Formats: sequence, structure tokens, C-alpha cells
Amino acid sequence: MASTGLKRKLEGEIELRVGAAEAFHELYQEKPHEISNIHPEFVQACDLHDGAYGTPGSIIYWKYTLDGKPQVAKEIIEMVDEKNKKIRFKVIEGHLLDDYNSFVFVSQVISEGDELCLVKWTLEYEKKHSGIPEPSTLMDALLDAAKRIDEHHHRQDKN
Repeated sequence: MASTGLKRKLEGEIELRVGAAEAFHELYQEKPHEISNIHPEFVQACDLHDGAYGTPGSIIYWKYTLDGKPQVAKEIIEMVDEKNKKIRFKVIEGHLLDDYNSFVFVSQVISEGDELCLVKWTLEYEKKHSGIPEPSTLMDALLDAAKRIDEHHHRQDKN
């Protein structure tokens, strides 16, 4: 199939305290179902459909809200790089594929010293046509979720 030339990459990052950044990576790798408890306005559910959380080849089904609309996404974990705290998810079904031929999420935690880390999200996608908007509201929601994980983690530390 010929490429439409509409392949794009959108990157965003947010600074988190070190402990929360570690918690962020652990949540997305091994406990993504707990994100709905931390940020239920964005993620309502995350269910394992096949395999095991944190294992390449496993399939996860997400229910989330974006721009006030209920959405779903079924993703396969393509890669987990524990050394670099990086996870790659490829969307194989769901609302994102209505507008995009392909859609991949990559999360990474990058150390910034003793107290701070960066959480970096990279969205790799191919639009079905030029009228499709960039997924900037999705990126904003992912970065907001990271901030809420930071707040939640540090509230837990004080208890």
C-alpha cells in the first residue's frame, strides 16, 4: 500500500518528582488498570484481554473519555525496555483508527537528577487524510494524567 505522506510524530513531556516518575512507569507497565482510580475523568477502565501486563504481545483494552466523548482502544504491547523505562503500545482497534491508519504510543521516563524526572510521551501516527487534526488534546490528556500520578504518588507517601 502506498504511503499517503501523512505520517506524523507528536512529542510531549512533563517534569515529575523522581518517585512519581518511577510509579508512572510501573503503572503503565504492570498496573494500567489502576490509572482509572487516579484519573477517572480520563480513563474509566483498562482490562487485560490477552497475555500479562507488562509483557510484549499482551493486549490491553482501554475505555477513556476525550473531548467529552467516550472512546475505546485495544492496544498490543510491542516493547518494554526496562533499562530505559520505555514502553511502546500499538493501537489495533478502537476510535483512533477511525481517523488514523496507524497509531502508536511510546512512554518513557528520563532521569533529570536526584529529584526530578521527565515523563515523555511520543505519539506516532498516520492520518487517513489531511483534514484530520493533530492529536494534541490526547497528548494534553496523557500529560495531565502523568501530573495526577505525581500528585497521587506523593499523597500516598505522606499517608
